[in-house]
Amino acid sequence: MTGGRDGRAPLDRGRLERILAPFAGRPGRTSLSILDPAGATLAGPGVDDGADLAEAEVRVDGTLVARLVAGGPGALDPDFRAALEATAVAIGELAAETVARSTAEQVLATHRSAQTAEALGIDTAELAKGRRQQRRIVSLDPPDVPGYDLASHYAAARDIGGDFFELFRLPRRGHPLAMVVADVTGKGLDAALLMAFARPVMHSALNASRGPAEAIDRTNRVLVGENRATLFITLLCAVLAPATGHVRVASAGHEPPLLVPADGGTIWPVGQAGVMIGAFESVEPPEVELELAPGDVLVGYTDGVTDARSPSGEMFGDERLVATLDAARPGSAPMLVAAIRDALAAFQGAEEPVDDVTIVAVGRRALAQSQGRRGGRSKTV
Repeated sequence: MTGGRDGRAPLDRGRLERILAPFAGRPGRTSLSILDPAGATLAGPGVDDGADLAEAEVRVDGTLVARLVAGGPGALDPDFRAALEATAVAIGELAAETVARSTAEQVLATHRSAQTAEALGIDTAELAKGRRQQRRIVSLDPPDVPGYDLASHYAAARDIGGDFFELFRLPRRGHPLAMVVADVTGKGLDAALLMAFARPVMHSALNASRGPAEAIDRTNRVLVGENRATLFITLLCAVLAPATGHVRVASAGHEPPLLVPADGGTIWPVGQAGVMIGAFESVEPPEVELELAPGDVLVGYTDGVTDARSPSGEMFGDERLVATLDAARPGSAPMLVAAIRDALAAFQGAEEPVDDVTIVAVGRRALAQSQGRRGGRSKTV
């Protein structure tokens, strides 16, 4: 990750590749690439000089950090170019999260007091409203699911965060468990209000859809139709059939969940990131199915986990996350969530968090555990 003031892009290459992955490997279709200000390729296949090209600037606080370039059929279509501009704005928002906060933000994060807010000219009533909205949005009381352990951890980097998660039962046959983890590209009151709007939309979409991919696409169409594209949402959705352990997973620009097998096998990401919602009229997220065996745990999280930084500036990263989960095995969902939470605290030390942290885990109890315990009360750690 590099800074943005000297013209180098504050963009993580791995994240960029995940954003562009749905556009890769599609011969004869429009491709997307991200170039740095000097024209070098950061992500994607690069630019074909012979193709029709359209581009949009990616800026952070007015500074050009990259260019999003589309090439091939449809690149010059007005609707596509509008979507390209919207996507560039979203990438710029993601980059801005890695850049140093403004002085006002640092003071708020350090003091977190109404007196400080007033000194900076910030409406304390608005902050209070945002905090109340945040408490309604972030679900800290998941449902009972017999035979399963559910756990979560949430920590906002600011008074009002941009993360959202929820675990809830769907009102249809078998009462499937839905898991939703989301992250708005911005922060503060605007992000909290967008989440407040998106939450009931996602509930309705899941109730009316055959699976999580269709629900994500329905939610996206509503957001785009409501012209709420100044902010964008990465969204992970999973639906579990408790009786069988069958899970369907879909993601829209969000980190895929990690499956921690009970048998000690490889911890692996489930599915692909897909395209974030709010930019394109149709996102068509990929959907993956798996069976959650007794003792398996599915862990969802936001990038505040992997992007967390140590006092020396090192990122927590994917490898450290997987190693933390591996070291905590065998463990229930609450144990794995607590292990990540504690590892982050030790890693960051006194360093201020760069982003909200959300961790959600769903674990199917081993047979002996299920027989020895009644109910399935969830736990927040």
